[in-house]
Amino acid sequence: MSCVSSYKLMRKALREGYAVPAFNIDNLESAIAAAEVMKETKKPLIIQTIPRTLAYGGMSVYPTMMRSLTIGCDDVDYAMHLDHGSSKELAEKCINCGFSSVMFDGSSLPFNENAAKTKEVADMAIPLGVSVEGELGTIGGKEEGDTDLEASYTKVSEAVDFCEITGVSTLAIGVGTAHGVYKGEPKINIKRIEEIHAAIATPLVLHGASGLSDEVLRDCIRAGISKINFATELRQAYTNGIKLGMQQNPDVFDPKIYMRVAIDEIKKVMLEKINICYS
Repeated sequence: MSCVSSYKLMRKALREGYAVPAFNIDNLESAIAAAEVMKETKKPLIIQTIPRTLAYGGMSVYPTMMRSLTIGCDDVDYAMHLDHGSSKELAEKCINCGFSSVMFDGSSLPFNENAAKTKEVADMAIPLGVSVEGELGTIGGKEEGDTDLEASYTKVSEAVDFCEITGVSTLAIGVGTAHGVYKGEPKINIKRIEEIHAAIATPLVLHGASGLSDEVLRDCIRAGISKINFATELRQAYTNGIKLGMQQNPDVFDPKIYMRVAIDEIKKVMLEKINICYS
């Protein structure tokens, strides 16, 4: 397998009408699950980590794990992506550690400040062959929590201006999704995806997809989404898998035995999402 930019994978997805699943990994078990499903399905994936994960496990650990786990499988590519990066400095450090794609999330900033800081990251990373994801509009909730924060839709005119100013490779948009666990029925603005897709050539990213129905995910892809992020459902599968593994093996104290159950539970979710995104 080759580690390539997210933009390379998403550009092909945009042409051919599917979306690349982007899976957040937190540890060795989720990395093993991602590597195994790529080998089994031969489908490209975007593997990503948030800053809190990098602080937990070490910045160079995650790209190193993926390189090691994918040795000997040369028939499918993947991207190693920084999700919700908070600064140019963090992006540079990740690139130096082997990330092929970075995100600068300035969505909480005023438009001009978001555009200026995103442009700084793009000007630094893109000449190195590293793709840059920006974010415009508000995606509710947070990566490891509930969905109390309201989402706000990305404006079409601002998406056009933002992409022209920043030269960003890909764009995450706010269309009613939220991070974390949905407390009610999310209302996704499919029409807004279609409008932004028609207005810009930049591949579009959907955050906060855990918990959305298969039908809604397919509608988002048809409307123009080229990358879909999944994190919460994978963490839930991992946690439930550990519990199940311990229930099945109550006298076992070797984590390699019950963690295998957790890996398989993560894989089940990944395979479901791959089938949706590539169908």
